[in-house]
Amino acid sequence: MDFETIFADILPIPADEGPNPMSPIAYPAEYTQAMDYFRACARAGETSQRVLDLTAAIIELNPAHYTVWKVRQECLVALSSDLRIELEYATAVGMEHHKNYQVWHHREIVVTLIGLDTQVIANEKKYINNQFEIDCKNYHAWSYRQWLVRKFNAWDQELDDINKLLVQDCRNNSAWNHRYFYFTNRPEGFSKEDLEEEIQFCLQHVRKTPNNESPWNYLKGIVKKPEVTPELLDSLVQDVKNLIKENEFVVHGAAFLLDILESNIAKEVDDTKKEEVSMEAKKLCNELIKFDIIRIKFWNYRLSLLK
Repeated sequence: MDFETIFADILPIPADEGPNPMSPIAYPAEYTQAMDYFRACARAGETSQRVLDLTAAIIELNPAHYTVWKVRQECLVALSSDLRIELEYATAVGMEHHKNYQVWHHREIVVTLIGLDTQVIANEKKYINNQFEIDCKNYHAWSYRQWLVRKFNAWDQELDDINKLLVQDCRNNSAWNHRYFYFTNRPEGFSKEDLEEEIQFCLQHVRKTPNNESPWNYLKGIVKKPEVTPELLDSLVQDVKNLIKENEFVVHGAAFLLDILESNIAKEVDDTKKEEVSMEAKKLCNELIKFDIIRIKFWNYRLSLLK
């Protein structure tokens, strides 16, 4: 970009680092010149096409410059730019800089300006899925997806996409987290039938990979739902006990049972029954101390709370 020609009417403003900077940053000459003109345009409040082009030039050199992104958004609004074309631009930058917060936030701003558009939302989900192919645990991609589906009530397809990711990697804790987000944030929430199906879904996974912590954590979350009946919980507890026996011992399964036992102790009013549950919990703690040596101090602490 020929800055001097395009901004011939603008007096560039150099960075003010004080009279005697201790360790001035050695910016490349092109970036320094671009930023000098950018400061001048920003101070004048100019939101023209040339400023929009200037932001693209700077973003190519420094895609994390949040002020430049902000001015770019102001230019897009002032120029009534085609925001769908801007999404294509954001895609090009985003596929090169996958974990750049600024480009993800810019995408959110642009989609918000477009408003409810089913095709745009569908395209955004495709873009996110493409990002997952590169890194299925990209925090920014997941955060953006949660914003997108909640903002536009776009819950269709979510469960299918989650299932595909879990088939690819059943230890994808991000996908398990989004599964919980899906059921707890969609308008219809968790139904009794959903809970029963999800419990069976988790049991299928822990039977295949008993030491996979992700489904156990998901299970911990859903059993706290008020829709879980005592009968359903008792059935689940028995299934987990059988699973632990079949595999000699499963640390995450035992920890899951311990949480339930401690909850039962707190709710039990009959002293005799409370003592029985407490003894079972202590036995579990001792087994966890034996098999989960790396967290022995933690389980000793949990045991001390039962005495």
